[in-house]
Amino acid sequence: MATSPLLERKLPPFADGPLDDGPLASRLRGPARAGLIPLLAVLFALGLALFVSVNPPRPWVLLTLTALVGLGADGIIRGHPRGHFSSIADTAPHLFVPVLFCLSAGLFLEDVVLGYWAAPAVIGAGVLMACTLYAEHVSIDVEDPSFPAARFVLNLVTYLAAFGFYSVVYGFDVAVMPAAVSLGLVSTLLSVEIFRDAEADPVRALVFAAVIGLIAGEARWVLYFIPLDGFLAAVFLLLVFYLTTGVISHYLTDHLSVPVLLEFALVTAAGLTIVIGGRILD
Repeated sequence: MATSPLLERKLPPFADGPLDDGPLASRLRGPARAGLIPLLAVLFALGLALFVSVNPPRPWVLLTLTALVGLGADGIIRGHPRGHFSSIADTAPHLFVPVLFCLSAGLFLEDVVLGYWAAPAVIGAGVLMACTLYAEHVSIDVEDPSFPAARFVLNLVTYLAAFGFYSVVYGFDVAVMPAAVSLGLVSTLLSVEIFRDAEADPVRALVFAAVIGLIAGEARWVLYFIPLDGFLAAVFLLLVFYLTTGVISHYLTDHLSVPVLLEFALVTAAGLTIVIGGRILD
């Protein structure tokens, strides 16, 4: 929340020492750091536009952009007035989605988007990045009124990032073993975001996330024996990821019930119908 002119007039000059050292400084720095979100989103969009427009693609552009997004997101997270972060290990769970979304968006757009569609695609990715950074910032405070909306945005972007990676693996014709390992690792890191607020014990959450990664890797191995490729295979992998993370997340929060299981079963059945129908019509 931004400081008001009345509050600023009540601040005694150097009452508790320099402004950078007191608890009030953290309340002032929080909004200031959050104000950098649009700037970082614009920087991301410009870097993404450069990556998708250069032919042949330059991997170092995307890697540099990913590093900048990670550093910027780390600074924004550390600037939250309710956050207590002393090392990169504390902020890392908040960085997985912005960083992996940056990589996923770059690889996906480079593989799929052509011609004039690149401009609106890059703008859309920039808007999603801004929403992701703001949602990560809000999600630090569970008492924030916007916390439920922030969690919804983060879950949505998490699944979009996963779908992008799943599609790229098939678009780039990655061999089965490297594909299974890479998808397992990415699925593990993305699962950390979904379980971050569902499980208080970070070690236990990481174990569950590793289980999700193992399942995703095995699903990619199974697809080697099933005649699916491209987006249909990516949709199938996303269904596996959605079903496993959703059920475990509801289990960790003690919200797993028959209606919840029925909802997941219906969504999975609808997704499988799309996959099977697409395979038949292909």
